[in-house]
Amino acid sequence: MDRNNLEKYIKAKKRVDNLKNFYAHIAIYLVMNALLLIFKGRLLDFFTANGVEDQGFLNWMEWNMVLIPVIWGVILVVVGVYFLKLKPGFFRKWEERQMRKYMEE
Repeated sequence: MDRNNLEKYIKAKKRVDNLKNFYAHIAIYLVMNALLLIFKGRLLDFFTANGVEDQGFLNWMEWNMVLIPVIWGVILVVVGVYFLKLKPGFFRKWEERQMRKYMEE
């Protein structure tokens, strides 16, 4: 295997590993959020049954159970766009213009 093929292999291997990790992250996200959704009501009931009457705390718990999946999902989308190399047309055109600009210099 010559040097060029070795570099391509290493780059491809790294990309496959990143994609594999990304897909594993999606699976964990789905499982954890399904569990959170299933146990959300039970968890709040647990706290109220054990004497927690602080409505501020209960509201905080409920908001966290909503915001964690949302924030995690947004981060997952950003990582997915990066790893899957999904670029909107605007960015692709901008990159092409910049490449031509710097190649002409």
